Amino acid sequence: MSYIHLEQVDPFHISLLKMREGISETINQLHKYNCLIYISSGIGFLRSGEEEIKVVTGKCYIFTEESELFSSSSQLFNVYIISWPKNETELSFLFSARLAKQLPAKVSPLWQEALSLQGRKSYSESCRFKSTVWYLLSLLTEPSEVDEMDEIIDIMRIHLSNPYTICKLAEKANMNPTSFTRAFKKKFGLSPKEFLIRERIRAAKELMVQNKGITTKEVALKVGMQDEFYFSRLFKEKVGLPPSVYMKRSEERIAIVSQMFLQDHLLALGIQPVAAPAYPSVYPTSGGVPRYLEKGLEGTQLLNAEKVFQPEEILQAQPDRILKTFLHNGENQSILLPHDHKVEHIPFQANWYEYLREIARLFGKESKVDHIEREVEILENTVRDELCPLTKRGKWAVIWVRKKEIRLYGYKDHALLDLLYQKLGFEPHHQLPKSGYQIVSVEQLAQLQCDKLLILWSHERNVWKLAQTKEWKMMKAVQANEVYFPNSEEWDPWGPLGRKKMLAEFVNTFQRSKVKSS
Repeated sequence: MSYIHLEQVDPFHISLLKMREGISETINQLHKYNCLIYISSGIGFLRSGEEEIKVVTGKCYIFTEESELFSSSSQLFNVYIISWPKNETELSFLFSARLAKQLPAKVSPLWQEALSLQGRKSYSESCRFKSTVWYLLSLLTEPSEVDEMDEIIDIMRIHLSNPYTICKLAEKANMNPTSFTRAFKKKFGLSPKEFLIRERIRAAKELMVQNKGITTKEVALKVGMQDEFYFSRLFKEKVGLPPSVYMKRSEERIAIVSQMFLQDHLLALGIQPVAAPAYPSVYPTSGGVPRYLEKGLEGTQLLNAEKVFQPEEILQAQPDRILKTFLHNGENQSILLPHDHKVEHIPFQANWYEYLREIARLFGKESKVDHIEREVEILENTVRDELCPLTKRGKWAVIWVRKKEIRLYGYKDHALLDLLYQKLGFEPHHQLPKSGYQIVSVEQLAQLQCDKLLILWSHERNVWKLAQTKEWKMMKAVQANEVYFPNSEEWDPWGPLGRKKMLAEFVNTFQRSKVKSS
């Protein structure tokens, strides 16, 4: 790893990094500068403190502390940097400005011109340097029609019951109605009218789930629709159920206090919980739940399972029953839960379908279980048959490459591993642990000499870093070009919906996930 030292005399300094795949650079090591970077080619990761973000071509990013850039791109990773002292206030506006995406073909020549003029002695060249930098910054902070739309969304959501006209929204965005409509659709893929309908339906779901005893007429009025019958027709058209039937999904108000996604099982049984766990840091773009659960949970209060559950949050949903499993901090939670609420304790179950059967028994939905299990079984058999030529040749190992460790998984007592080895026909290597996982070094992994390797749940950055080591390149599976790295961040076969979602896309995703050895 090398270090970039940013010593400068001018108010700002321009530099260029060119990085090959797997290379990292530390910027602003002395914490003396503010920095803005622009990615002109390739992709990589920027780590600043505990935060790590993916950086992509055409975008710029700003930071104030020591940061590390890592290239994960097969093409050259080119990064332009402008830095300035922390006590220099002339560029302080950048911290509040919206940084725009710009094509490299448009701004890279300006970066190159600034680099060529930097440090020149004549007044003329110094003025040209500063002029070029300021013009460059004007482009990188130039608001576009699409950027302006973000501010309109809040206005539309706040005023659902009394929506603004297109003309008024366009005026807010400093556009004419035609340009506004075009820019809005470019940003969101919907016209303003279609977006308003979608938001009204979303708000209606939340009202139905979170307000015990609310009527269809009251919901319609609250989302700005005076005609109850038109609202009912529109709701059925968009959701597939009339409002009266939709509200019955949460007629008995169920809150889930668990670190497991038991909402998967409830939704499969036709029950929408009024409160359910979520992991916002794991699923930041879909409200803390996998995307396949997001739509079914519209209106459900999502409880942050990454922290201790707060009883006031649970009770705010007015549950009739609380569905609870053992928690890591179970003793404290059991004391905090109120005694006047009916709490259903679900004991640990070895398989997803045992949870399904237990929950179905509690809520009188046993008649649905056989159909759900049969659907899953048909999918499992189909996927197993399609993958048979691949899975039966050679022995497999499954790893999770984490930031500071490699986890080698066993072949049973885990929902996903059970699915692979017991249902889909993957043949486990004879030296795998029976259950759980072992933390191994890359040397130990190489000594395992597995024929085929499957990498799950791993961050691209960590995998690329591991792939640069000589031990990795000596592995049998790597040399045979039998390493698979599918996009598995939402693979969670612990519930019927997650299992069906994974199986439906498994073959195509898996066959396209082979990692080419360098």
